[in-house]
Amino acid sequence: MNSHHAAEHVLKPAARGRALAWALAALTLLANVAGYALDLYQRFWWFDRVLHGGTILAITFWLGLFVLAPRLHPRKGRGLVATFLLASVGIALGALWEVAEWGADFVLTGNVIKGKNDTILDLIMDTAESSECEHQPTNVG
Repeated sequence: MNSHHAAEHVLKPAARGRALAWALAALTLLANVAGYALDLYQRFWWFDRVLHGGTILAITFWLGLFVLAPRLHPRKGRGLVATFLLASVGIALGALWEVAEWGADFVLTGNVIKGKNDTILDLIMDTAESSECEHQPTNVG
C-alpha cells in the first residue's frame, strides 16, 4: 500500500468537531483565568472540582481530535487503544498540574494546595473526565 492510499484511510475531524475542541479550550482557559482573577476558587467550593474535570476534558478532547484521531486507522485498534491513550494522557496532565500547584506554594504567596483531600479529589476529577473522551476523537463530526 503506498503512502497516498494509506493517507486516505485515516480519521479526519469534521469542522464541527474542530470548532467544539477550540471552543472548549478557549472556555476552559477563560474559566481558569477568571478563577484566579476573581477568586472563584475561594468563593465557590465546587469551582475547583468542576474546572479540573472540565480542563482535562477539554485538553484530552483536543489532543484526541487533532493528534490521535488522524493517526488511527478507521477500522483497526481505535476503541480500546484510544481510550487507554487519552485517559493516560489526561491523568498524567492532571498529575503534572498537581506538581505545579505544589511548586507554586514555594514561590507564590498564598496557599494553592488546600491539602491532601484537594489533591486527591482533583486527581479523581482528572481521571473521570479524561476517561470521558474515550470515543470523542472519532465520533464528533
